[in-house]
Amino acid sequence: MPVLNNSVMDTTQPVGNVATAHASAGKQPTEEAERALLALISAGDRSAMDRLYVLYFARLVKFFLHLTAHTDLVEELINDTMVEVWREGASIGANASVAVWIMGLAYSHGKKGVAKGGARRLHGQPSVLQTEHDSPRSTTLEASSRLDEFLLSLPVEERALLHLVYSGGHSRRDVADIMNISCECVDVLFGDIRLRRASVQGYAACDAGC
Repeated sequence: MPVLNNSVMDTTQPVGNVATAHASAGKQPTEEAERALLALISAGDRSAMDRLYVLYFARLVKFFLHLTAHTDLVEELINDTMVEVWREGASIGANASVAVWIMGLAYSHGKKGVAKGGARRLHGQPSVLQTEHDSPRSTTLEASSRLDEFLLSLPVEERALLHLVYSGGHSRRDVADIMNISCECVDVLFGDIRLRRASVQGYAACDAGC
């Protein structure tokens, strides 16, 4: 199981191993419990930081792998995100969701990381929406290829949006807060996805929610 160690203060060192992402999966604590951890973190409690890191590691790995296939970059982005949590835990608003706040930090770091050239996916990596919606037995290679091409054509904002809604289960308001845009801009992004998908035959993964 990945744990946060002394390297959390050193942004040049990864704080976890992408290969162990699923080891941290488990029942998500309540908002009150996460806020209690943040309060301890703000007071310099490293044990609380370790616990919060373990809670969010798998979620952050999955999110960043929807933006880039480079695992070394994923580890760097997780480290950057959690270092900011450590430093800025006291700054979260009284009415803000801890999960939305942390994913907002992750989105900001992920967008910057992808802008530096980490967006290209590895050949053969499962499609984002294929992984989340389709059974491999029911998805043909041809359809998968078209879906891959479609997803690769999307700007990072739209790839993040699809993940946050379909995999993360976030609401329109949550997504707006995470991406630091208005709800109207969320609608515009979905509209752009609709237009883009119209040119990809067999792409129906968004039909229920876009």
